[in-house]
Amino acid sequence: MIRQALASVPCLLVSLAAHAVSTTAQITAESALIGLQLAAKQRAAKGILPAEQNACFQALQPSEYFETAEKIVTTALSPADLAAADQFFSSIPGRKYARHGLLGIYASLGEKPPEALPEISAADGKAIEAFTTTAVGQALLKRQVLQSLPAREALDRRAQELVTRCKAVKPERAD
Repeated sequence: MIRQALASVPCLLVSLAAHAVSTTAQITAESALIGLQLAAKQRAAKGILPAEQNACFQALQPSEYFETAEKIVTTALSPADLAAADQFFSSIPGRKYARHGLLGIYASLGEKPPEALPEISAADGKAIEAFTTTAVGQALLKRQVLQSLPAREALDRRAQELVTRCKAVKPERAD
């Protein structure tokens, strides 16, 4: 599973380069999308959200949040800090750390993650620990600058736009 997840990283990085979106923004976008999709899945399971609208949510891609996420990270981080964050999140330990966090969203919302958590070796742990002691590591992980009120409001606005789009999908009638 980890190999499969790590094997997809080069494709993801090529995709990011094509969209000129920082790795840090991409992770932020994916995090927001996972939350939106899990909320839709849970509403569909309760019969509150029609299957066609849930399908719309599940078909969304992280790119739906790229512009918003990029604005958030470039507002919260200096260019040097963003470069340092991207460098870390592009490294193997950084990718594992980010993947661990993204998969943790599932558990926090009472859902089973789609894959096992990545195995973090002792060397990975040291690299992660070293990052957490840097200024940008402190900003991201301790002060949580990407979860500030303006950042949450921006992500919420984008989520509402996506909700509006998917709610416009008309359920098929059983005639």
